[in-house]
Order: sequence, then structure tokens, then C-alpha cells
Amino acid sequence: MTARLSLLKYLARGEQVTTKQARTMFKISNVADLVYRLRNDGFAIYTNRYTTSRGEETFAYRLGSPSRRFASNMNSRHVARARASLYSAALSAE
Repeated sequence: MTARLSLLKYLARGEQVTTKQARTMFKISNVADLVYRLRNDGFAIYTNRYTTSRGEETFAYRLGSPSRRFASNMNSRHVARARASLYSAALSAE
């Protein structure tokens, strides 16, 4: 099973995964690139910011239902706008 498929199955079970976890669990060297490609393929993978128990801020990925904005942009072939709708909230929380 490929790392891409393994990650998708894991996220489809309702789990979320950090970059560090994905590198360890699925042997993915560039997690952000894989998530980028999955989003381009139409998967609604959201990025959430959170603080670990050690006080470190990190990002976690989760598979969710596509928002209307995401679906509309994907249908209009505005892939970059669709991707931006999945992580804009996490980035604006700075």
C-alpha cells in the first residue's frame, strides 16, 4: 500500500495527523507536498493549528466534508482558491 493511500485511509477513519506523526507512521518525507497533491485531486484535507502538551504550536491535518466554497472552486477549476479555503483559518489565527 502506498503512503498516499495509507494516509488517506487513516484520515478517512476520522483521525487527524501532524507532520511529525505522518513522517513516522507512513514514512512520508514531505507531508505538505502530499497533502497539496491530495487537495489538488479534490480531497478536503483541512489544516488545524493547535498547541501540544509541551507548549509547541504545530499543524494537524484532517479529512473533512468539502465546504461550499471548496466545492464551488473545484467545480470552477480554481484549484488554488479551493486549496486556500482549507487552511486560511489556520493561518489567519497567528
